[in-house]
Amino acid sequence: TSATFDTTRFSEHFSGAPIIEVSGRTYPVELRYRELDEDTDQVQGIIAAVDELALEGNGDVLVFLSGEREIHDTADALRRHFADGGGPHTEVLPLYARLSAVEQHRIFQSHRGRRIVLATNVAETSLTVPGVRYVVDTGSARISRYSHRLKVQRLPIEPVSQASASQRAGRCGRVAPGVCIRLYSEEDFAARPEYTEPE
Repeated sequence: TSATFDTTRFSEHFSGAPIIEVSGRTYPVELRYRELDEDTDQVQGIIAAVDELALEGNGDVLVFLSGEREIHDTADALRRHFADGGGPHTEVLPLYARLSAVEQHRIFQSHRGRRIVLATNVAETSLTVPGVRYVVDTGSARISRYSHRLKVQRLPIEPVSQASASQRAGRCGRVAPGVCIRLYSEEDFAARPEYTEPE
């Protein structure tokens, strides 16, 4: 299960079920908060974060976004940025659940230069993107909610919980020490719920 799962509460609910812990190797992750001001939109913030991380050294970047439209808009902007001389050869790849299997498997293929993977929260727990040294976390996700009043399933964009944010940051500490840039303030992080409210 997830590294951020509250095992104690789960065990207590099932009358003291045993907890087996298998710890994998992790590396330290440096957290940087870069709250967006009113003159900077999310795409500009991501480009600035990617440029900042390019100064750190080699390694791929995983950017967490809330949905397909945001991924496509950001991909277009990043491709224009790098085509206009924004750094060395960089490949920009989208990753979301509705993408075809062939397109999703592109993230596992070997590559030269730097790769920037733009993903929804499918890359938070369901899938490990190889070679990631850096993460940019926009702090939001589409979360499935059922509306009792309307009797429909909705997918509103919501701020992610502290546990989800920690899970995202941990994605860049798998192969070497990493850096995670959060595009929100430390105060915002501290005010978020500890865990995602169950659907």
